[in-house]
Amino acid sequence: MNLIATQYTLQYHSFEIYVSGCKADPHCEGCHNSQSWSFDVGEFIDDKVCEKITDEIADFSELIDNIWLLGGEPLDQNLSEFITFCIELKQDTEKKLWLFTRYELPEVKDKLKEYIKLFNYIKCGKYIPELSAKDYIQQGIQLATTNQKIYQLGKDY
Repeated sequence: MNLIATQYTLQYHSFEIYVSGCKADPHCEGCHNSQSWSFDVGEFIDDKVCEKITDEIADFSELIDNIWLLGGEPLDQNLSEFITFCIELKQDTEKKLWLFTRYELPEVKDKLKEYIKLFNYIKCGKYIPELSAKDYIQQGIQLATTNQKIYQLGKDY
């Protein structure tokens, strides 16, 4: 699993982690991050890179409420590597872990099984341009299309 980039977004107090690779066929028309489709982009997330990410989260802990995992497509990664990475992110932190995926919730449940409970929130749904919306907000997050939905741990799964 490769890391493309990390960034902090003040609006959502989120530390965002972008992984590379998406197996969608076809890819979402108008994808906001088409440069992330290839699995060969970025830096392999080994122990050193993982430690760098967790240190950065710790260093800016007062500014961060949420850790977002985006892509590419996080659930198209090697799931064992992805789950191990998510467990490492959740250790020693009270931050909310978010998963952004094109998959629908039943597919997410099937892929993650008992590990779905690592995530406080899961944004599901492909980007479909003809369903775009300007004021479609859930959990304080502006969603791009009306088919997308944010699910909450303890309420929806």
